[in-house]
Amino acid sequence: MITLSNIILTIGQLKKYFVTHQGIVKAVDGISFFIEKGETFGLVGESGSGKSTVAYMVVGMYRPTEGKIIYRREDISRESKNRPHTLKKEIRIVFQDPGTSLNPTRSIKQILELPLKVHNISKNHKDCIDKIEELLEMVQLPVDYMYKYPSMIGGGEKQMVAIARAKIRGGTATKISVIRIITVSNQLSL
Repeated sequence: MITLSNIILTIGQLKKYFVTHQGIVKAVDGISFFIEKGETFGLVGESGSGKSTVAYMVVGMYRPTEGKIIYRREDISRESKNRPHTLKKEIRIVFQDPGTSLNPTRSIKQILELPLKVHNISKNHKDCIDKIEELLEMVQLPVDYMYKYPSMIGGGEKQMVAIARAKIRGGTATKISVIRIITVSNQLSL
């Protein structure tokens, strides 16, 4: 049952226009949807349909031309630099090609360990290892992957490591991870 208390994110008539030399490009032109707590939501469309632009507006990289982004009943329709610091920890983005965001000279353990240390989440080395194991299990990767390097794992596994890293924040799981993965061709062949 849908109730206001279950709705975590509401997008209302969101628009993003860009001014170019050729005129105005309507990258997003009036999209609306909501996401309930615990729901997995997919925004699917053709290449160039505005999926990434919507994601960038939700995380605050772009400011909407018009419309509202409501997160937990608060209007966050402003750029990231003007948002509360706590909000920046709750809404994260995982880019389409995670390989470019994972340092190839660091093990998965080192990649996940860094934000745990930066945010003072782990108390000691054992606690850090326990949290890394928990994160890997959360994204359904074997615990021994912490000893691998990005070059040793596939693209989907890199995506899971990037998701695990995005889940790290001040002691609890990230509320929203904006994941830009899906592009649908308008010409499908069977």
